[in-house]
Amino acid sequence: MRLARLLERADAGVSLAQFRILELVARGTERSSQIASRLATSKPAVTLVVDGLVNAGLLNRESVAGDRRAIRLTLTPRGRQALARAEEAYCERLKPLLAEISDPHALLTQLAEIDAALDARWARRAERRATRPAPPPTTLEEVPRGQ
Repeated sequence: MRLARLLERADAGVSLAQFRILELVARGTERSSQIASRLATSKPAVTLVVDGLVNAGLLNRESVAGDRRAIRLTLTPRGRQALARAEEAYCERLKPLLAEISDPHALLTQLAEIDAALDARWARRAERRATRPAPPPTTLEEVPRGQ
């Protein structure tokens, strides 16, 4: 939390929440539901931030061919610029802190490992959910007709 507070004080041009979404979209995460899962937050919370990024011209929403309900998020050129500016601002905030650590490279490596471990964990959770059988109907309205 203290590290987040340090980054929040950076003149990044976007909030930390906006930065995280821009960064995930830049890395190929295209759907709000995937972003919500990755950030361990709700889809409505992500949608609220995405709405602001779209209104600011930093993200585009695009239809997915063959899936009328799906929407793909992409960075606009302004979004790429905003992401680059934020990355630079956050790096500048972190440099003095990293200079006080005995082995900053080891810390960054371990943080990357934690990120990968969390990704793997959420992927396994999503896989279990996808293969889990649907629960039986609990009300008459949920019972398919003809049964």
